[in-house]
Amino acid sequence: MGYRILFANQKKEIVVEEGTLADACEQAGFPLNLVCGKMGVCGKCAVTVERNGMREKVLACRTVVERDEIVYLEPSDYEHSGNVLTESNQQEMGECPSVRKEYRTREELMPEQGGSFLKNVSLPVMRKFAAMRADAGFAGCTFVYFLDKVIDIQNGDTRKDCYGAAVDIGTTTVAVYLYNLITKERISVRSGMNRQIIHGADVIARNQYAQEKEKNLLELQHLVREAINDLLKESCQFDHNILDNLYHVVLCGNSTMQHLFYGLNPAALGASPFANITVQEVFCSGTEAGLSCAPEGRVEFLPLLGGFVGADTAAVLLTLPEDSRNYLMVDLGTNGELAAGNYEQFYVTSTACGPALEGGNIACGMRGTVGAIEKVSFQDDRISLKVIGNGTPVGLCGSGVIDAVAELLRIGMIDETGALLSAEEYKKKYPQSSLSEHLKDAGKHNRAFYFTEGAKPVYLCQKDIRQIQLAKSSIYSGCLTLLEEAGMKPEQVDALFLAGAFGNYVDIHQALAIGLLPPVPEERILSVGNGAGQGVQSLLMDRSLRKKLKVLLERCTRVELADHAGFMDAYINNMNFAFGRE
Repeated sequence: MGYRILFANQKKEIVVEEGTLADACEQAGFPLNLVCGKMGVCGKCAVTVERNGMREKVLACRTVVERDEIVYLEPSDYEHSGNVLTESNQQEMGECPSVRKEYRTREELMPEQGGSFLKNVSLPVMRKFAAMRADAGFAGCTFVYFLDKVIDIQNGDTRKDCYGAAVDIGTTTVAVYLYNLITKERISVRSGMNRQIIHGADVIARNQYAQEKEKNLLELQHLVREAINDLLKESCQFDHNILDNLYHVVLCGNSTMQHLFYGLNPAALGASPFANITVQEVFCSGTEAGLSCAPEGRVEFLPLLGGFVGADTAAVLLTLPEDSRNYLMVDLGTNGELAAGNYEQFYVTSTACGPALEGGNIACGMRGTVGAIEKVSFQDDRISLKVIGNGTPVGLCGSGVIDAVAELLRIGMIDETGALLSAEEYKKKYPQSSLSEHLKDAGKHNRAFYFTEGAKPVYLCQKDIRQIQLAKSSIYSGCLTLLEEAGMKPEQVDALFLAGAFGNYVDIHQALAIGLLPPVPEERILSVGNGAGQGVQSLLMDRSLRKKLKVLLERCTRVELADHAGFMDAYINNMNFAFGRE
């Protein structure tokens, strides 16, 4: 019989047999933000229900449907948007793509007596050519080459129509770059959320979800393919001539994203020795990949570097200069990926910093979209906030959280252990300050600093600060461990490249102040934007970079932090804030 679920604000009703309220929301087309992977700890899936004439908040991921329900959803509960970083500060592109076209007339194709028309082509291409050649009106055809091998054939002269796409699959977001491979022009850039986020904000949650049932793995594969396909269609304004001539798609992403894109069960990634099904680049046809491109087009996922160090790190390394300078690369997202060394030898690793840096697992955290506080400063006892869209603050995005922690630390409201002082403690230490008025409780045993008041206040609480301490110690300690392996000290780093969306927007001075980054001289720290996106575009447009990529792979040594003798001690020791205040 089932239970009736009425979504009052959306004027929609469905019937469900079983599952949770979160499952019902997804079934109705309103997927919630399940940051913690349905563990019931992040609170992001809290929704309002009406029972016996009274409204109350419940966690949708933990509420089993056992009755008819009336649910009141706000658009912000299920519209997952954010400002997606697509650009890099390194924009030079090559002009020798891996795909090209050549036209041959009927006469040019005529073989010698007793000869053959084609060689070294697939059976589908042979069939297409045989059908074309048998047509009395056949005048010539266009051969499509991928790395000098014929992959497809088209009737007539289609040389002016040849396209490629570079795709950066992030844990949270997806970016698609569409190119005309003939004119070498970038046609468009589109970005959106990785739709897998409805099953957890991090790779661990999605790995666990994929292993629960076989259909879950197929669902995660479908969600990421659907996100890419919609962006591809948006990129060409649904011009099927472009899609039909889209012959090369290059993808990068972390190890879990590679597995989920190809429908490979990531179980081996979830436990020691954290093995991938393959670390080599994976080639397949457009049909096999399930993408909106030419069926015989080539889809390739760049090689992984091992463990959780994925193709996105390989793509970033591809953008670094081929010189002897010492580099530290820090790509911050839900999964932090690090590299230290120079072109002769790189040490790479990944470190789980969790979703806190992107606003996840933070009480008032949100992605970098309209209403998010992105910058915080205290001046003359006054709070200054910069809000995306210049409207009313509704939450804190990652850069705003770092600013808030750094500023509260600077004025002495957070001590070196990360403890947030009470209003009484702060008033006693700084009797002339009125900022103590912003210190209140946000639930039992959870002190908070309130930036705004009202029905939906925005605050940073003690639990949030602990989340940031975990993330910052993981990154800081991971960097120091890699530098040690590379035989370098922080002051010997010639350039620290800060990649990724978070790295692009965070205030470097504040990141150094809380110990998120190692003490590299600030003038040597460069935000490079979407380095992975830049790398994957570069390979799409310059086949010669395949040689550089091969060399880099041979010169990369992966470091497993979990097995490293000194990492755990460093992780514990670096949990506190070791930097001074005003």
